[in-house]
Parts: sequence; structure tokens; C-alpha cells
Amino acid sequence: MPDKKEIATLSIKISVDSTDLDKLEAQLKRIEGLMVSTGLKEPTSVGFSADKFIIKNGQMFIDEALIPSGTIKSAKIKGTATDDAAGTLDKINEAFHNSGNKAFIAALNEAIDINIPVSHGEFTEFKQQVESEFSQLQASITAIQQTIADSDRALAASLEHLRADIQAAKSGWQL
Repeated sequence: MPDKKEIATLSIKISVDSTDLDKLEAQLKRIEGLMVSTGLKEPTSVGFSADKFIIKNGQMFIDEALIPSGTIKSAKIKGTATDDAAGTLDKINEAFHNSGNKAFIAALNEAIDINIPVSHGEFTEFKQQVESEFSQLQASITAIQQTIADSDRALAASLEHLRADIQAAKSGWQL
């Protein structure tokens, strides 16, 4: 018997449901639209959005303004950070403006609008005021609930006396 080599053919049919991919693509387009409308991305003439932050040859640009290399002159290590977002944004904004790079500052001011309506101290004071008023409201609600319970007990006692009086009157009539 001669050696016969059989060649087996394996046929695999793969089908892909792209519905989820279409939904994801639509969601990404909505996110991109939001980024364009908020100024995080700019629409280009070719119909897609370009980031304001670009990295070329290891250098970072914001709308073509070069951010040069820098050194950290002093670093402070703290414990657990307790600053809120507003305080952090204030510090970032101050650090960038203290850098002295006018082109970068101009690009930063154009790209990022940091508008914080209240300071951290004002927020903390407002929070304490709200908590105090909330505590007063809780105390008032508790007092009202106690008054209602006392009133219910007094009403129940009055009804019981009224029933007793009615019962006594009925028994006096039946004589």
C-alpha cells in the first residue's frame, strides 16, 4: 500500500455581532462632541477633532506653544492631602503663572478656564453652617414627633374617658 497523505480541510465560519461596537462608536462620537463643545478638543477642517495637547519628539505642546524642560527647585512632602479640587486648581494655576513662560501662560489661559467661585475656607464655613442648620432641623423634627406622640396619647386617653362616660350613661338609662 502506498503511503497516502490525506489533507484535511477545516472550515470555520465566524460571525461577529457589531451592534455593541456600533453603540460604542456612537458613544465615543458623543463624548468627542462634548469635548469639542467644552473646548477640550478643536474641530479641524478635515472633519475630526485634534487635541489641544500634542507631543512631538518628546516635547509637549499646547496649541504649538512649547513647554520647555524644567527643574523642581524645592519639593515639600506632606501627609495625607486634605485640599479639595478648588485648592488644588489654585495651586496648579499659581505654579504655572510663576513659571514666567509667557507663551505657555497665554496658551494655558486660552485652553483652561479656572473659575472657582469660592475659596476652600468659604466652602468649609458654608459646610459647617449647613451641618449646624441640619442638626437644628433634626432636633425640631424630633421635638415635633414627640409632640405628636404626646398628643396621640392624650387623645386616646380622652376617647377612653368619653367611652367610659357613654357607657356609664347607657347603664344609667337601662335601670
